[in-house]
Amino acid sequence: MAYNLQSVIRKAAINMTVEFDKMAYVTQNFANYSTNGYKNVRFEDIIDADGSVHGVERINTSNGAFQLTNNPLDIALQGAGYIPVTTSKGEIRYTRDGSFMMNKDGFLVTKTGDLVGSGIKIDAAAQKTEIRENGDVYSYKTLQSEPEYLGTIPLVQFVNPEALKDVGANEFIATENSGEMKLVEDHNYIKQYGIERANTDLLSEIYNVSRINASIIASNSLVKVIDRMYNEAINLTQ
Repeated sequence: MAYNLQSVIRKAAINMTVEFDKMAYVTQNFANYSTNGYKNVRFEDIIDADGSVHGVERINTSNGAFQLTNNPLDIALQGAGYIPVTTSKGEIRYTRDGSFMMNKDGFLVTKTGDLVGSGIKIDAAAQKTEIRENGDVYSYKTLQSEPEYLGTIPLVQFVNPEALKDVGANEFIATENSGEMKLVEDHNYIKQYGIERANTDLLSEIYNVSRINASIIASNSLVKVIDRMYNEAINLTQ
């Protein structure tokens, strides 16, 4: 009997730990609600053969809502994939945050200064900059002049994007489990004058907080009840 009670306590404690892990992911989703291109993370329950519960991280890779801006260098991805960027150290990273700008040398960069693609120099003197749906970038010296091709914002995809590693600053790096990078051509996923919002559903996350909190309270109460029963069982044998 003592062994069975201890086993129940152990499983309840494990389940409660899983719920705390879930709460951490919900908190992360709330914190990144205003992060451009952020993908909502959930923690799914996996029940083992002995009834114990552990969790597996899952990323919701669906598109976030499109938010219109007045910045011609803002783009939103409205399809699967990531934009490769190059850090000052030459490291290749990937992002869906298309709130770009020009650096002092005129190159298109992220908010942290990483070079978009292999380098696209924007004509600061041009009256208009156009970014087409396939990522081609053009400048117009005047509104009536012919466009000048400046380069293409590349789009890449992965077999398993959930396995990309988050390295901060809304950027990711490839891993062994993410699969090989594949350049996407002839797409129409890029929209100018806008950014992709996070795909977090606040109402769902509020519901998750309530459900997780109730589960933690229930597990804690069960541990207390079993612990009291265990102590009573020991006293009966004395």
